[in-house]
Amino acid sequence: MSASEPLPSCSGCGAPLPAAARFCPGCGRPVDADTGTTVRAEVPPSETGPVPVAYEVTQPHWFGVTPPIALLVLALAALAAAVVLFAAGDWPIGLILVGVSILVFTGFLEVARRKPDTAVTRMSADAFDGMRTRAGSALEALAARNRAGREIVRLRHELARVHAHRRDLLTVFGDAAYRGAPTDDLRAELERVDTRAAELDAEVQRVAAEGRARIERARLAVQETQMVSVPEPYPPPDEGNPPTPSPIPEPLPPPDEGTPPQPDPVPTPGPEPGIEPPKPA
Repeated sequence: MSASEPLPSCSGCGAPLPAAARFCPGCGRPVDADTGTTVRAEVPPSETGPVPVAYEVTQPHWFGVTPPIALLVLALAALAAAVVLFAAGDWPIGLILVGVSILVFTGFLEVARRKPDTAVTRMSADAFDGMRTRAGSALEALAARNRAGREIVRLRHELARVHAHRRDLLTVFGDAAYRGAPTDDLRAELERVDTRAAELDAEVQRVAAEGRARIERARLAVQETQMVSVPEPYPPPDEGNPPTPSPIPEPLPPPDEGTPPQPDPVPTPGPEPGIEPPKPA
């Protein structure tokens, strides 16, 4: 190649091509050995007919995180080994393995919530979450029942003391009435005792109702969702009975069209006095 001839260049990127180059150093296109230039590749035609379509879903990759299924297997293996050691009488190592199993299972649950990549992982995490929710609901209901029970027992003890005091007052009141002594103070004291007993009884009912409400709220969190059908109003609002219009009274007849005056009756002439009609022969 003489000095006057220009150096061949790539037809794609314009980079100069070295002698005897098989590919462009700039874009990597193949070089035609005959012409010394890069080969112009034809653009493939677009898809003009039905072709198979492949769908790909990108899965997240967690680097440095143990797969949840491996953690579950390790937790179960540690628990099984602990059971074997308990049966063999080696309690210290068995307790250590139980702790390791609990720790690994906790890690499994944490990873399973963030990366539920398999059906076993999802089912295990959902089952544990449901069990934990039911256990929390049961504990909350038990705590509400115990709290209400303690309060009701305290109120009933006080109510029993009030009733005992009332019986004593009734005995004194009856004795005073029998002896004819004044009973106004005793009567007022009995009224105060009765009022206090009614207040305590109402307080017992209120505490019991609040305890039942707390227990129902705790159980409601774990109950299955129920479909409730709302009955449609009958008849529908737009097809109900229309309001009946108020009756319009008929107008009275005008004065000129009322009942016309009746003429006076004409008397019927009777027989003349003193004249008898002829008798037939």
